[in-house]
Amino acid sequence: MDPVVGWLKTIDPILIAPYRWFENPMIGWWLGTFILCLWVVILGDLTILLAFRVNEKYIKTLLQKTDYYHEQSLKAKSLGDDSAYKKINWLANEEFGKSFFMLMAMGMGSLWPAFFAVAWLNERFGQLTFLILPEWAGGYHINFIGPFVALYILARYIFTTSKSCLKTLLFDNTERTRAKR
Repeated sequence: MDPVVGWLKTIDPILIAPYRWFENPMIGWWLGTFILCLWVVILGDLTILLAFRVNEKYIKTLLQKTDYYHEQSLKAKSLGDDSAYKKINWLANEEFGKSFFMLMAMGMGSLWPAFFAVAWLNERFGQLTFLILPEWAGGYHINFIGPFVALYILARYIFTTSKSCLKTLLFDNTERTRAKR
């Protein structure tokens, strides 16, 4: 047996629980998939947090080098030394490229739980299709991936918004408490 399938079968009771909260299977599917998407978003966010913690020193070094070379290239440009500007700007672009792609790779690391969720959905609901267009308009059907992606985007938006609102509330309360003292 594939190890991924074995692992998915192990956590299946946890993942399927929200799907069984309602008698109506359609409401259960939509709510269960949305909760699955929330779990995926939270696990992905924790992955990014861990990756940033592990690579924090390296990331800071890359960003400092980028800033340093950028400032030096601007100084060379302001002094009219085009040769030095081009060489230093090339170094700045190299450092920016390293930091940019490192941050992009870490950001993409937040998507890994989505692939496991889709694999689990395929095991459970692989035959499920949704009618997008009525029969008279072509009767186009999509599988579970389309709604999953839409719910994932919604879950990501809600999680990000609520996280920033929570930070604002906590920060405002902290400031108010400090102001009272």
